[in-house]
Amino acid sequence: MTDRTSVILFCLLCLLPLRGAAQQVHRIYPAPRLTPEVQQIRQSRTPFRVEASEDVMLPTSVDNSKTIYFPPILNQSGGSCAQASGIGYMFTYELNRLLGRDASRPENRMSYLFIWNMLNDGEDQGGFVENGLMLAKRYGVMSEADYGTPFVYNYIWASGFDKYLRAMHNRAAEILSFKDSIPLIKRYLYDAGRGEHPGGILTYSTQATGWTFDDHYDGPSETGYHSLQTGLGTDGAHALTIVGYDDLVTYTDKKGIPHTGAFIVANSWGTFSHDEGRFYLPYDFFRDPAVKDYELSNSMNGVRPTTFEPKLVFRVGLEYSSRDDLRFGMATSGRRNATAPSTAYYYNPIFYHQGGDYNMQGQWRPEDIEIALDYSDYVEENNVPEQYFLNIITQARGKKMGTGRLTSLSVIDLRSNQPKQYPYRGSLPVEIGRGTNVLSIPLRPKATFSASDFRWKDADGNLSTSTFFLRTASGRYAKFVISPSSDSGQTPSTGSGQTTIHYSITTDR
Repeated sequence: MTDRTSVILFCLLCLLPLRGAAQQVHRIYPAPRLTPEVQQIRQSRTPFRVEASEDVMLPTSVDNSKTIYFPPILNQSGGSCAQASGIGYMFTYELNRLLGRDASRPENRMSYLFIWNMLNDGEDQGGFVENGLMLAKRYGVMSEADYGTPFVYNYIWASGFDKYLRAMHNRAAEILSFKDSIPLIKRYLYDAGRGEHPGGILTYSTQATGWTFDDHYDGPSETGYHSLQTGLGTDGAHALTIVGYDDLVTYTDKKGIPHTGAFIVANSWGTFSHDEGRFYLPYDFFRDPAVKDYELSNSMNGVRPTTFEPKLVFRVGLEYSSRDDLRFGMATSGRRNATAPSTAYYYNPIFYHQGGDYNMQGQWRPEDIEIALDYSDYVEENNVPEQYFLNIITQARGKKMGTGRLTSLSVIDLRSNQPKQYPYRGSLPVEIGRGTNVLSIPLRPKATFSASDFRWKDADGNLSTSTFFLRTASGRYAKFVISPSSDSGQTPSTGSGQTTIHYSITTDR
């Protein structure tokens, strides 16, 4: 073996993790700042209540991580533990449980990196599970098949309208809250409090610096894991997922007093951590009044997902060099020639001054991107406005003010079996300037034609006020009225025995 081969082999061996030492391999991140936004989300959560019969005999153990709905153990990127737990594990599991899907397929696993890279400001930092769940509720989550699983994370935003459109289908309907009632938590794990089998799973937070484990636990259990948490951490913050429980597990505290029962926890540090990524967390830590909430949170999160059918979306293509400069507003007008909307702008919760001072697709990646903006909640079922408006607002937030241009724009109405696409009719590309950049999309096309004067004039020689029908080249009919202030905003002009008429289609026949 040559010296060079020895060095390469040594380096490869250094990269291999050791079982039981995973908590030393991963960096522990400080607790993120509790923002008013997170506090508001927490206050809006739905407290869990049992909805089925309360007279249920719980089994000795439950392990939902062994069902087809639970994804393979994750090895998180950077400080993404909150989204790995809340989206990668819990939301994936609950959506698959709802739809009866197999989590071994990438299209059935929700990408926690998609959510993390929308929320981390382009920095390797931690966050809150609640932020990710709220983004899942207000927009949706992209699958791993669409987002991909990049080996090196560089704060990637995926490009592709269809990818974002599919993400909108994967929504959170409710964010649930659980307090420190072990019987209620076990009931949720068993049947979600609704008589469903299997039941749900939960997320919680804890400190992870200095926590201790017995990675050779061989005491009583029904589920057979050999990693038992024996001491809580003293610093940092970490999010984990409770996937089940085992009432037979025995834990002896520092005073030598034995306690029975433990939750089964899935970590996101790879299968080399603990026992194939799982460990027992004794109930006793939650019962101990000396344990502070920041050491082990007694407030847990659950989620009830739903499938969502978008009604109307904006399809936007652009190039831009600093994505956190941008936010996108959408509005409508009932007037065909309005220069401003008659409704207030709705600003999408995604692509809202997010992602850091990078190109649109991420660090060291292209400036161009194609995205989808959801406007479904602001569309009346049978109402079709005359114009849609997109407002691209730029504001310098990073080290540089970005530059770029809009390359494509259309509105797609999905309310019928045959989607209708209304393209932007102006010239493209459009430079994106500082401040507001308003673009309008009229739904009814405009046209110009000429015909002999006598067809459009009354007996006195004036332009007729009658209603006319025009058959277009495609065989469709357009209804129009000629007036000095026509719908097109241009006055009909006469000359050389001809009248030039500018019209907009108002009714198809």
